[in-house]
Amino acid sequence: MDLKKLLPLFIVAFSTIAIAQEPTKLKVYGFVSNDFFYNSRQNVEMVDGIIQLFPKPIELNAAGVDKNAVAQAEMLSVNTRIGVDLTGAPILGAKSNGKIEADFAGFGTSYYVFRIRQAFMKLNWEKTELLVGQTWHPLFGSVVPTTFSANAGGPFQPFNRSPQVRVKQTLTSTLSATAAALYEMQYASFGPSSTSAVNTYLKNAIVPDLFVGLENKTKHWTLGVGADLKTLKPEPLNDATITSLSAGAYAQYVNGKLQLKGKTTYGENLSDQLMLGGYGVSKYATDMTTVLSYTNYKNMSSWINAVYGTKLQVGLLLGMSNNLGTTEDLALNSKNRFVSYGYGFYNSSDLNPNIKTTDVDYNNQQILDRLYRVAPQVSYNISNFRFGLEYDYTKASYGTIQHDGSAKNTYNVSNHRVLASVMYIF
Repeated sequence: MDLKKLLPLFIVAFSTIAIAQEPTKLKVYGFVSNDFFYNSRQNVEMVDGIIQLFPKPIELNAAGVDKNAVAQAEMLSVNTRIGVDLTGAPILGAKSNGKIEADFAGFGTSYYVFRIRQAFMKLNWEKTELLVGQTWHPLFGSVVPTTFSANAGGPFQPFNRSPQVRVKQTLTSTLSATAAALYEMQYASFGPSSTSAVNTYLKNAIVPDLFVGLENKTKHWTLGVGADLKTLKPEPLNDATITSLSAGAYAQYVNGKLQLKGKTTYGENLSDQLMLGGYGVSKYATDMTTVLSYTNYKNMSSWINAVYGTKLQVGLLLGMSNNLGTTEDLALNSKNRFVSYGYGFYNSSDLNPNIKTTDVDYNNQQILDRLYRVAPQVSYNISNFRFGLEYDYTKASYGTIQHDGSAKNTYNVSNHRVLASVMYIF
């Protein structure tokens, strides 16, 4: 049989199938955002200060002046966002949809560049939902603080978008279970490369980040719990790995104009979630440089958020984070120093004049021990326009790292942040 004669028939057949299928529907959404902010102190931050986490410790220059006690102010529009919701024909008996979302907060040779935020496809059967692609990490959850700051309550609230395969199963009319396997991309764990932008540590461990959770949702209440298990291999030519277990519980009550929300997260090594802590070396070989094992820093973070109103809306966020030390004692290396990776660790010997270096001989290495935040806000919302004003007071307590990962001889630094945001929503 001459295949050349059959080719036109195949073209006609596939064209007929394509025409018979439902066309994909597109819904464009997003906003144009302009943010002005003032900080009374230098902060650990991302995206040039749009995502602010916590104030930096005291760091003295040669003249004995704290280099971080410097105010700053800036106006940026990089938080502007655009997205497309997709709805297509049924696939395998399931409703099909997807999302592509991006903003201008990526870094590149042109400074700020267009970057991917979310990109996933989703299939929905009667009681089962399958999601494949990049979206919010399940630890971020469905209950999130209402803030004007792009940090969405971080570092008290998990903050991460990752590529994943997620299955959600409806168990009853209100209860559902979720399981997910994820890999890191833009939000990655810290490690020996001294950067949080390298996702090789989870990649080298082969096994994905694993999550399971339960959520019960009624007319007024949303209640949920979840647990996350992650294994990293910090050095590719070293067999030493670190496995971390984290868990969270959250609640939300919504009735009319009132919203009450809260979440508590117990975290081991959640630097990929922009949260405090990480992991450190717990054992070296006899050469004092080859790592034999790591240990997790443990952290407990909580926040509560109250919001009231629609056209004129007021809100208050309270947050607290507490370092609980390490699972095992930290080990000193050949330079008589602890090696730790994550948020809140500092190694400079001239960081703080108030710490008595005679108490310990660890070159005055410091750790963020406690963190507090009070952030009231008010917004005015009409049609496609939103104007908001937020004040953020964040206090950080730093001290010298001990063998058990705790802090000694602590002192406090604070940041006063004022954020004004103007947004056109479409």
